[in-house]
Amino acid sequence: MSARSPRARRLFQVGRAALRVVRPLVPAGRRREWVQEWESELWHRLEEHERAAPIGGRTTVDLTLRLLGALPHALWLRREEWRLDMIGQDLLYAFRTLRKRPGFVAIVVGTLALGIGANTAMFTIVNSVLLQPLPFQHPEQLVSLNGSFSGGDEAAISPPDFLDYRAANTVFSSFAGRVGGNTMISGDGDPERVATWAITSNFFSTLGVAPLIGRGFLPNEEEGTGHDVLVLSNALWKRRFGGDPRVLGKSIIADGHGRTIVGVMPPLLDRTFPAELWRPIEFHMPNTSIRRFHFMRAVGRLKPGVSIPAAKAAMDVVSKQLEITYPENASWRLRLRSYREVVVGDVGRALTILLGAVGLVLLIACGNVASLQLARATARQGEIALRTALGASRTRLIRQLLTESLLLAVAGGAAGLALAWVVIRGVRVMAEGILPRLAEIRIDPTVLVFTGVVSLATGLIFGLAPAIHAARSDLARSLSTLGRGTGSGGSRARDLLVVAQMGLSLMLLIGAGLLFRSLVRLQNVDAGFDARGVMTAQINLPDTRYPDRPAQLQFATALLARLRAIPGVQGASAATVLPLMGGGDTYYYVDGHPPASDRDRKNAQIDQVAEGYFETMGIGVAAGRTFGATERAGGPPAVIISKVMAEREFHDESPLGKRLVVDFGKPLTAEIVGVVADVKSYGFDGPVYETMYFSTDQATGFGLSQFNLVVRDGGDPMRLIAPIRAVLGELDREIPLIQPQTMEDVVRDSMSQQRFGTRLLGGFALSALLLAVVGLYGVLAYAVAQRTRELGIRLALGAGRAQLFGLVLRRGMMIVASGTVLGLLGALAATRLMRGMLFEVGPTDPLIFGVVTLVLVTAGLVACLAPARRATRVNPIVALRAEQ
Repeated sequence: MSARSPRARRLFQVGRAALRVVRPLVPAGRRREWVQEWESELWHRLEEHERAAPIGGRTTVDLTLRLLGALPHALWLRREEWRLDMIGQDLLYAFRTLRKRPGFVAIVVGTLALGIGANTAMFTIVNSVLLQPLPFQHPEQLVSLNGSFSGGDEAAISPPDFLDYRAANTVFSSFAGRVGGNTMISGDGDPERVATWAITSNFFSTLGVAPLIGRGFLPNEEEGTGHDVLVLSNALWKRRFGGDPRVLGKSIIADGHGRTIVGVMPPLLDRTFPAELWRPIEFHMPNTSIRRFHFMRAVGRLKPGVSIPAAKAAMDVVSKQLEITYPENASWRLRLRSYREVVVGDVGRALTILLGAVGLVLLIACGNVASLQLARATARQGEIALRTALGASRTRLIRQLLTESLLLAVAGGAAGLALAWVVIRGVRVMAEGILPRLAEIRIDPTVLVFTGVVSLATGLIFGLAPAIHAARSDLARSLSTLGRGTGSGGSRARDLLVVAQMGLSLMLLIGAGLLFRSLVRLQNVDAGFDARGVMTAQINLPDTRYPDRPAQLQFATALLARLRAIPGVQGASAATVLPLMGGGDTYYYVDGHPPASDRDRKNAQIDQVAEGYFETMGIGVAAGRTFGATERAGGPPAVIISKVMAEREFHDESPLGKRLVVDFGKPLTAEIVGVVADVKSYGFDGPVYETMYFSTDQATGFGLSQFNLVVRDGGDPMRLIAPIRAVLGELDREIPLIQPQTMEDVVRDSMSQQRFGTRLLGGFALSALLLAVVGLYGVLAYAVAQRTRELGIRLALGAGRAQLFGLVLRRGMMIVASGTVLGLLGALAATRLMRGMLFEVGPTDPLIFGVVTLVLVTAGLVACLAPARRATRVNPIVALRAEQ
């Protein structure tokens, strides 16, 4: 440009000042060329503006802003071009370098796969169970409603109360209920017992789920007319009917009644609910008219803008009005919770702790890989020094080493993803009946993003420190070792990494130890019965052939008589409720001492048992007798109570001969004839509840259409399945033997959640210990290799081999001791979070802390022995010759 105005020159100076600011971002080798190019470009832009209009007609600020605004964009394009070119070179060089070290790559990728795979699997479970919303429309509006009274806040709701709540509600756009149960279906296949929910007609619409084909239920079908209809779950539809859409309008036999299939639900309900069959609830049935019988569960959909606390306040007003009208509702309220909280249950804390545990495993794995990278960087000091001497910048070296680390991390992430897929398949088998939403656990895009982020973050974590260390190495010193292939440095960093590894692994081991001791304590709890040698199964009697209690009792009596005649059977009986399987309850009071008000009523669990039940189950008799020939229909009602009930109700007095008035819809007065040992009803870690037992031979207010067989055998109780089925076939070939299992299986299932958590955390802890021990061994072995010359000199100057052994051993045990102290401090803080997962074990249990610490120290000592012995075998002549 021949003529340049003074204003243009001033703007050029401003542009040059801007170039000086960004100049350091440009690679050193290209800075001069780049500045010359952009000075020319700057003048070109000024010239264009001057041609369009005199620069004097524009303000200096305006043009300056335009120039500075264009500068970063152009600079980024230049930088991007350089980056893409350099990144391609870095990746190619990293791949070639790693390909020459297959053993190193295999160890690093395997270590990362273990850490990333465990984290991916655990995050998949947490994401599917805890983080993902329920598969319903606007799931945040769904609320579960439970009864809350002096006896607890997990109670069900009585059907009359439900109808009153639904009619008076002003905060829910929809209010639905359901009752759980089982149904025996037949026709078009073998008889089959399936889980069934009796629901209100608006249950599906409350959830916001439409049938896949057909329809749901109509309002009149819950009011007593046209209720002989069914809706199938997707799983039952495909399993029993092959997914045939022509199933609509087809009739099947359900509990002896013909019912018509009117709809099929989509698969999402199979993933959330256990029900396989849906039928309309029948509010016209007699047992649904008694306000004191609570067996319904309710779910509501909040109106837009209504919060759970506001809904709770509104429903409390309705509860108070019902209390005034119905005195038996005294102090009865509704407990409102997010429906998601109910579906997920109490596994949230356990899963969160396990996710934190696998996070620690990943950190330990990163520590191991970082230690390997430090050792490899030290061994490559000669190569790095040579590249530095040839002009490579420190930034260039760090980027190259980080590229290698990220490449390893990506490979480890891919292997970890494959490992996570295998682990998740195993979890689905192990956690059946333990984890909610189990069918929803799968690797989805969120999990893939998580794995990618973790892999990249892992590459940075274990790669950054070794890269910086390598780039800072002394050039002259590194070149001096170029011919020897060894170097020194980084030992303190590697020691600190192993200290952290030992501390983290100790924390995990202590957590696993606490869970293990808790499980042992749980297994040693006296459940009140002897599960050994006992088989149980369920019997359902269709009311079409067994319509009343006498017919049901006649069948049960004949069945038990034949079972007792089977060779090897030591006892056979029946009960409506078995230990560890829950149960129902009702109100009672001691005859002559009625409660002063409805608020003072007491309740106890109830069970109906046949003759010989206590002997067959191995339940001890504390006082009195068990049921026998004196308990017959029409005779004076008798009741047997549990020991805790006798102590709480009668204290030091004998309860025998006392009378209880029990609420079975109408009062029943029964004489106490015996006291038996307390039996756990809701798991080994649950409390012992007051329990009343009644004889099946006496009418007490509930029938025998469903009961549980219990049969004791001197050998393997499962051998009785075939003989029992033969006996059933002789009595009624259409009645199947449902879910035969041993009581020992029932006991194991009741502890399945604790066992599942213990196994997972124990596996993570052992993996962490293995990684930490391998890391300690690697550090010491590498230190011995690096100090070969020093050790040779010591030997040449008269040092004993025992001294060299102690030198290496002391360094290793100092690392172990430091890690132990760090781990103990961390465990004292972290294990407090596990308080809710432990049973009769404190979070700072000294026995576990002591034993686990001893295990870690012993493992650390074992890891130190091999490197220490290797130090004693150094040949001083060979060592000194190698350093010349």
